[in-house]
Formats: sequence, structure tokens, C-alpha cells
Amino acid sequence: MRRAIILSLIILLSLSLVSATNIGTNTEEDSSGTLSGTYTVEDGATWTISGDYEIADDTSIVIEEGATMIVSGSMNSTQPPQLDLAAVSNVTVPVNNIAATGTMRIHFAETVVYGIDIEINNVTTSNWSGSDEFDWTGDMDVENITVNISNNLFNQAVISHVTLSPSGSSPVILAADQLSGEGTSVVVPDKQGSWSIDVQGELIVTGTIFGAAISCHSTCSLDGADMRSSGPINVYGAISVTNSVFANGIIDEDIIVWDDATVTWDNSTGTGGDTDNWINLLSTRTIGVGNSYVWFQGFEMGYDLDNTSQLRDNSSFNQDNWGDNIIEIGETKRDRIVRWQDGNGMVHEESASARVVLSTSWGYYEQQIEDLPRVNHFDVEMDLPMLNFDSLVESSNEGTTNQRLGVMAKVTNSGNVPASFLVSCIDGEVEYSEDGIAIITDAKDANVGLTVTHTAAAGETTDIAMNWDSAVEGDLGLECSIFIPPEFEGYDVVTEGTATSGLVTWSEAGDESSSMFLSITIGVVISVGLFAFIVWRSKQAQADKDYATHLEQDGIETDEDTGTIE
Repeated sequence: MRRAIILSLIILLSLSLVSATNIGTNTEEDSSGTLSGTYTVEDGATWTISGDYEIADDTSIVIEEGATMIVSGSMNSTQPPQLDLAAVSNVTVPVNNIAATGTMRIHFAETVVYGIDIEINNVTTSNWSGSDEFDWTGDMDVENITVNISNNLFNQAVISHVTLSPSGSSPVILAADQLSGEGTSVVVPDKQGSWSIDVQGELIVTGTIFGAAISCHSTCSLDGADMRSSGPINVYGAISVTNSVFANGIIDEDIIVWDDATVTWDNSTGTGGDTDNWINLLSTRTIGVGNSYVWFQGFEMGYDLDNTSQLRDNSSFNQDNWGDNIIEIGETKRDRIVRWQDGNGMVHEESASARVVLSTSWGYYEQQIEDLPRVNHFDVEMDLPMLNFDSLVESSNEGTTNQRLGVMAKVTNSGNVPASFLVSCIDGEVEYSEDGIAIITDAKDANVGLTVTHTAAAGETTDIAMNWDSAVEGDLGLECSIFIPPEFEGYDVVTEGTATSGLVTWSEAGDESSSMFLSITIGVVISVGLFAFIVWRSKQAQADKDYATHLEQDGIETDEDTGTIE
């Protein structure tokens, strides 16, 4: 038993070794046959396929960096082709007047579970299902029979082949690639390719390839190539398509150009219809922002011209990436197709715009992006204010407790957008560091009467008048700071956010009040005395005048100037 197991292992290992082929020198395959297993074209070698070969399922070809593969013959999957049907298909069956009458059997790849409609010669079989074979009997003395098939929403029927059984003659089998019509596509059963080519070096195709999955990481050149059921070709390097034909595309595009890879398409024909010749698809689409408070909104993004909701860092599609200051702006590939050439050869580009917004207590800052970059990632530079606390100057170095002292602050906004900001202040004793910087100790909230928002336009210096008073005596300093909202986390919006006044000596008002009272009292006394003298002098003058009048009445002359009797 042990020997049998060992022998089996040896056989399996031998098969594995035999299936792997390294091509280290220039080699040409110019006959016909079947290729199977794994082939590696090594650096410096060229492998030329000039004959006609069938390629077995799961065959893998790797073209290393520095190696070249040339396909001038044909490489076709051994899998029998199938005919994919769209929602509505018109299948043309070549009968070639085979007989007067006969039976046509349509073989579907799988049992039709959900009902489909089949119409032939204006006769419709509605909601047909439950089998993988549909029979029709009628006139075969015609060139073609047209079969109209309407698929069910939940069931996409696929035709494997058609059998014609003419009356009195042998049956004729028509393979899927012998059928044609609108809404049809000839494909291999494995729609992503039954065999593969991984291009790390260079691939040159001037012949025919059928049923291959091709990844072009370096350089692919198709010149006069016939590419059937081999799309999409995934391009990560560069591809040029000249005088070539694509047919029977597997999905909605013949070529997918990823990220910053390049494509050149000249005088060539794609699958056509709803299948694009090529698309430029981004593997990621993200923007970098300063913090998680910023939000993004995109307009007319991608192939479908989608508009996004307000997206933030913490609303990214991958929860594991929250908090990395990255906003993911494309969840599906449709959101990320930025360039494409349709089946008619018309090239289109995404014409997307966006706005990026940061809402803070300083204001509402919005950045418009008129042409959204067509790249995987870009960083957004926000237009923000930049404040500097220039100075804080007191009106006097002496103050009276519980009385106001004027202070003037200056703040400059060197940014290119305005800011509406608050200033907060503390006061306390002052100590000086070794380099002479004033440090407020035993600090407390200062009474400066600041309760309003201050505004500084772009490039403007604003003056802020404050009234500082202290309830305690001593040598005190005032320190004021610009309040920075938390929404600015991650952004530099202040160059110098704090300023300190000079030293102010605060004292009680007692002695000064007594002196002032005494001065006022003296002034009042002098004023009262002066007033009494003026009243007395006025009365005395009136009395002299009355006395002179009396003398005149008695005939006694007086001197008018002196009032004396002559």
C-alpha cells in the first residue's frame, strides 16, 4: 500500500513537472496542435506562435520582464463557444435551403428555469421554461431562420449549439460561432477566459486569439489582431491597438486601462453596441484633507455622472480607515471611470466638479474644485485665515483698583479669507524667563469686558479696544490669546496667538481722594468769599450813588469822580 501511495505521488509530481515549460531561447511554434500547462518566456527570449494551436483549459503563459511573445498565427480555446443572449436578441440561424421541411432544435447551455419568449416566423411561444432544448418544426427551404428571444429578468439564456434535422437527411450541427445576430455574443463558457497570458515583458499580436484572459503589466501591441471573446484586456502598463478587431466582448468594455496606464486606439473596431472600446478605471479615488471635520461633495462624477452626498473621513466606505484624514469619493467602479471610448469610437472624459467645506466658529470655508483631478489621490489645500497677535499695549503703567484702564490689542490676518474670532485674557503676577519673556503666574480670568466677536478681513489689521480693571493691588500683567476652534485641528491658522502687556502697578484710591476733597473745599471757600466781596462792593457803590443824589438835591456840589464835597 505504501509503495502504491509513493508511486502515485511520483506520477503526480512528474505530471506537474512535465506541464511546466520554460522558454529560455528564441523559439517558434510554426505547426499546429494543442498547448497546455504553464509556459514561462524568460528574460531575453522571444516565443513566436506562427502556427494554429488550440489552447487547453487553465493553460497559463507568463512573459517575464525582458521577454517577448509574438502571436502571428492563431491561439484558440478548446472550449466550445457559446452564444450569449442579451435581454432581447435576434439570432440568425444559417439553414442554406437544406430541405423543404425539418426540425430545428435549440440547445441551451443550462436548463431555462424562468420563462422566456421565443418567436419564429411570427409565431411566439410565451413563457417557455423547464428544459435546455427547444424544438421547432417548419419550412427549411430558406437561407436563414430568425429566432427572436426575450430573456427573463432573472434568467439569461445562453445557446450552446443548434441542431438542424431536415426531413430525409442527416442532422447538421451548428456551433455557436456559426450563429449571429443583434444582441448576441460568442463567448467561451468561462467568460473570464479559459486560458491566460500575463504580460510582464512584451506581447505582440498580429494573428488571432480566442478565449484568453490577458493582463498587460508592461507593453502590449495589437496590429492587425483578431481578438475574440478575450476581453476585457486589463492594462496596467501600455497598450496600442492598430488595424485590429475585437468581437464578442465578455462585459461592457473590451479593454480596461487601470489608473495611469495608457491606451492608443487607431483604425480599429470594438465589439460595439453597449460595449465600450476601452475605459480608464481608477482602482482608488480618494482625497486627503486636514482633519475629519472637512466634508466633500462631488458633482457629475464618473461614467454615470453621479452626485455624492456630503462625505467625511468618518463616512468612508471602509470603516477601518476612519481617522486617517482620507475621504473615499468612489464606492463603485461606475463612480471611478474617468475616460472612455464608446463603441462608436467617441472619446469621453469625466467632467466632474466638487466642493470641500470646513465649517467653524470663525466662519464657513468652502473650496470649489471646478475640474476634479482624474487621478487616484490628491490633496485639497484649503483657503484659510492666518492670524497673528501683534501687540497688547496698556494706556498707563499705573492703575487704580476697581477702575478701568484702557488697553489696545492689534491682530493681523495675513490669510486670503476673513475670520471672525474671540479673544480671551488672563492676568496675574509676572515673572521673566532667562531670555526676558514675561510669564503670568497665579493667573485668573481677567476682567476686560470682551464679549463680542472680532472680525479681520483678508490682509487686514484690526484694533481691539479693551477696558482692564483689577480688584487687587500689586504689579500685574495682562495676557490675551486668540481662541482657536477645534475644527481647525490639523491646520495652522495662527502664527502667534498670544500677547502680553507691560507691567501695571495697581493701588488703592484712598490718599488721592483726601487731597482731592481738600482741594475742592479750598476752591469752594475761595469762590464763596469772592462772591461775598462782589455783592458787598456792589451794595457799597449803590449807597455812594444814593448819597450823592441826596447832596445834589440840597444844593451841595460833589466831585463826580471822587464823590467828595467841594
